[in-house]
Amino acid sequence: MRILSGQFKGKSLSAGSDLSIRPITNRLKEIIFSVLQDYIVDKSILDLFSGSGSLGLEALSRGADYVTFVEKEQASITVLYKNLHDLQICSDNFEIIKSDSLFFVENCKKKYQVVFSDPPFKYPALQQLVNKIIGGNCLEKNGLLVLHHEITNIFQINQVPYTLIKQKKVGRSLLSFIIKEANNV
Repeated sequence: MRILSGQFKGKSLSAGSDLSIRPITNRLKEIIFSVLQDYIVDKSILDLFSGSGSLGLEALSRGADYVTFVEKEQASITVLYKNLHDLQICSDNFEIIKSDSLFFVENCKKKYQVVFSDPPFKYPALQQLVNKIIGGNCLEKNGLLVLHHEITNIFQINQVPYTLIKQKKVGRSLLSFIIKEANNV
């Protein structure tokens, strides 16, 4: 794994030794950030299921203002701290919260302009997570959810105004880009 573009372009990232973790591939990151382009510049980002921090670190490299990393596994948090240290990212630009991602979203007090969510492929609460992000308080109006999930682990957004701006299938993965509409309180 490496940073693809921006201030830290080409820098390697540690992924840890836990083989049960599925780090996002460089190919998927390329697709995500080619869709986002400069949209993340000066934005506040929430990186759920952050693992080693690959998506949030890429966002910081490309000009995001601030990233909140949410991860529940201590081994992944240790790797994330190593990556942040190796890249010499200022502590004013991030925070790490050890928490279950769904619990964090349900209790979130801060609003973010972009939410990255990369849950495990067989994540049983995907529907609930998406509903809480789009219908809850953590994503600003007109904010963007970037969701990476297994193509067979589908979701529907009901009773909440949103716009699905793009979906991209890559192998077993599906990338969904969802805007929370302004009239969604």
